[in-house]
Amino acid sequence: MKLTRSILAFCTAAVVLPAHAAEPPSPAQIRKFLADYGACIAKREPELAHKAVVSGANFNRESPEGKRLKQRECMDEDLLANTASGFQGRLRMRLDDDTYRGVIAEALVGKSAKALSIDGLKAVAILTYDEPRPLRMTYPDGKPVPEEKLARQRAAIARKTEATLMGKLGECVVRIAPEQSRTVLGTALETPAELQSLNALGPMLGQCVKAGETVSLDRISVRGALAIAYYRLSQAQSSGASL
Repeated sequence: MKLTRSILAFCTAAVVLPAHAAEPPSPAQIRKFLADYGACIAKREPELAHKAVVSGANFNRESPEGKRLKQRECMDEDLLANTASGFQGRLRMRLDDDTYRGVIAEALVGKSAKALSIDGLKAVAILTYDEPRPLRMTYPDGKPVPEEKLARQRAAIARKTEATLMGKLGECVVRIAPEQSRTVLGTALETPAELQSLNALGPMLGQCVKAGETVSLDRISVRGALAIAYYRLSQAQSSGASL
């Protein structure tokens, strides 16, 4: 197992600050921003929030679903100024869809997910995942795909591969330790209790990362993966279907 980041680190690469920003927001501020956003979407758009976590929804701001999932009413104006041309405030977020899904899922878990148990999960089928598509080297007419487009494909495949690995990691950990996983999701952000609960899951995380796999772990990604898996498993258990 190779961990490229400590689970106690914060993923600051997800944030881009405008040149005129006086000072960057702290990790605690950013995490609160995300938690508040997730809670807001879960409250304002419960059906779409459920779909975003369980079956996938379009987070692209140009789509009808994306506009509802990234609505201004759920963005903290103190950290983020929303304008017609985009995010131009103190903070510009560059986050992947699973980061958004994770904080929405965590809000849904706290709001409605039933407690899971090891015995109860034995009857729940393995969750399904949207696996990355293979690299396409040629167009349908047989012409080769230019190298710059191949590079974009490879980058997209790498992102999708890591997202899939994180999803499966979260499911594995929740199945092994459902109570401890929910404990993590119930701890306050940036607190000693959060660090303690995450560290307690260390052996399970190690057990769930297969030999040869590389995943990047930080507090946001781990909590997000646990929340997504916990909510999906709770819904699968309630419905008796594979999600």
